Amino acid sequence: MVHRLIYKKALWLTATAAVATSAVPASAEVYLSESQALGVILGDKAIVRRDQKVLDEALRKRLEHESNLQFPESTYTFFIATQDGKPAKYAIVLNEIGKSEPITFMVGMSPEGKVTEVVIMEFRENRGWEVKEKRFLNQFRNKTVRSAIRVDEDIINYTGATLSSKAVARGVRRSLLLLDAFYPGDSRYKLSAAQDFARPLPLTPITITTNGQETVGLYRQARYAMGTQCEIRLWCRSAEEAHELFSVGFGELGRIEQVFSAYREDSELSHVNRNAGGTEVEVSEEFFRVTEDSLRYSHKSDGSVDITVGPLLKAWGIHRGEGHNQLFAGLQAARQLVGSEKVILDERAKSIRFLLSGMELDFGGIAKGYAAEKIARRMEKLGAYSALVNLGRSSLYASRVKGNMRQQNALSENAERIDQWPVGIAHPDGKNAPPFYLFLGTGNAVSTSGTSERAFKIEGKSFSHVVNARTGMPLGGTSSATVIDWGGVQTEVLSKELLLLDPVHRATWQKENLRTKWVHLEVTPPGELIENMSGAIKSKRRSGA
Repeated sequence: MVHRLIYKKALWLTATAAVATSAVPASAEVYLSESQALGVILGDKAIVRRDQKVLDEALRKRLEHESNLQFPESTYTFFIATQDGKPAKYAIVLNEIGKSEPITFMVGMSPEGKVTEVVIMEFRENRGWEVKEKRFLNQFRNKTVRSAIRVDEDIINYTGATLSSKAVARGVRRSLLLLDAFYPGDSRYKLSAAQDFARPLPLTPITITTNGQETVGLYRQARYAMGTQCEIRLWCRSAEEAHELFSVGFGELGRIEQVFSAYREDSELSHVNRNAGGTEVEVSEEFFRVTEDSLRYSHKSDGSVDITVGPLLKAWGIHRGEGHNQLFAGLQAARQLVGSEKVILDERAKSIRFLLSGMELDFGGIAKGYAAEKIARRMEKLGAYSALVNLGRSSLYASRVKGNMRQQNALSENAERIDQWPVGIAHPDGKNAPPFYLFLGTGNAVSTSGTSERAFKIEGKSFSHVVNARTGMPLGGTSSATVIDWGGVQTEVLSKELLLLDPVHRATWQKENLRTKWVHLEVTPPGELIENMSGAIKSKRRSGA
C-alpha cells in the first residue's frame, strides 16, 4: 500500500504531477506573433522592456483563494512600454484552455489598472474562433480588477464559442490580478532600474531536507511549451542554482521543440516533411537518431505505433484538432503513405528520404518523452540532487539522485524523500479522481496515452485522436494506458501500443514485457472502471487514507 507519507507530506507533488491522458497539440491558427501583438497593444515605436516576475507559493495561494482562479505558472513576463522614463502601458501573454486546447492571447493594461486592448495570438480549437473578433474583445476595454468580467454578465457571449469566451475572460481577470499583485498602487507609475528587468524575484523552496551534512530545497517552475504546460521540479542547494538550472532546462526544451515540432513551419521536422519526398534531406545527428529509434520501435509494434502516421492524422482532421466530417474520406490514399519501411535512412550521409511524395513524419508523444529524459539527465549533470521533468502531465522522467543524498532517508524518519516522486494515475475519463498513486523511482520514465482528449463523432460513432497507424483507424471508447520503464522514448511507444491492443494481443504484449510496469484502465459504457496492471503496481494501489 502507498505510505501515508504520500498524503501528509507529498500531496503537493501528486496534485500537479498527476499523469493525464496524453494529447498531441492541435494545429494552431497563428494570427499574431509576439512582436506583432506588442505592436498592436503597446505601439510599433514603443520602447519595450521585459520584466520577469516569479510567483511564490504564498502569493499563488492568496490569488487562487481570493479569485477562485488557477495560477499554475511559476513565472510571468510583463512587457512594459515606456514614455518619458515612466511606464505607459503593460502587457502580458497568457494561455487558457478553451474546450480542450490552449488559446494564446495578449492583454494590454494601463498604469491605472484598466484593460486597454486584448488580441488573440494563436487559436487551436475547431470551434469558438469568434473570440478573435474585435466586437468580442472590445468588451474587455476599461475593465479593472474590481470588474466582474463574467460571460453572460458584463461580457456578451457568442453562440458556439462559450468555452472559448470563458477562457479569454478568465485570462483577462488573471492578467489584472497579476498586474495588481506585482505592481501594486503607485508602483505602476514608476520605472524600476534596468537591471531589475533582467533579474527575476528570488525563488523560494517548497520544502527542504537534509542528510546531516547538506541541506537542499525543492524548487519548481512551470512554463508553456510543446502546446502544453511543462514543469520542472528539482532538489538543489540554493535559489540561485535553481534559477540557473531552470534556465538551462527550459532552454533545452525550446531547442528540442524547434527540432521536432510538427506545428512550426521553421522546425527541422517541417523541413524534412516538405522536402524528403523528392530527395535526400541531410538532418542533424539528434534528428537522425530519434528517427532511427522510432522506426525500430515501429517495427516491434507491428506498425501500430509509427511516426509516418502524419497523412492519417490529416485524413481524419486530427492534425487540426477536429474530426473529419466524412467517415473514411481520403483514408485509403493516406494509408498508402504510411509505413516505416518507406523511410530510407543513410547512416553515412545522415540523411532521410521518403519513398513516396506526400509522406509526413509526426513524432507526437515520442518528442515529449525524448525531451523529458534529455532535460532530466541534463539537470543531473549540472548538479541537481534530483529532478522531475513533467511535460503535459503525460510524459515524465525522474533523474538519478546525486552523491551522498542517496542515503539521506536512513538518517531521519521525517526526512523528505528525494529519491522517489509520488505520481497520480489519472482516471481515463479525465474527470474523476485518480484511482491510485505510485512512486516514480529515479532514472525512470512514465508515459500515459489515452482517449479522453479531443474525442469526436462521425456518423454517431465516437473516436479519439489516437490513431492505429497499421489499421488507419482512430481508437474509440474511454481508456488509458500508463507505462513505467527506463527510457523516455520507449515508454511513449509502449504506452500507446498497450492502449491500441485488444485484450487477446494485450496478453501477449504483457508476456513480452515482463519487466515493464504498466496500468491499463477502461471505462465500460455503463460507467464501470476496469483496471488491469502489472504486479509491481498493484502493491502501490491507493489506500482509503
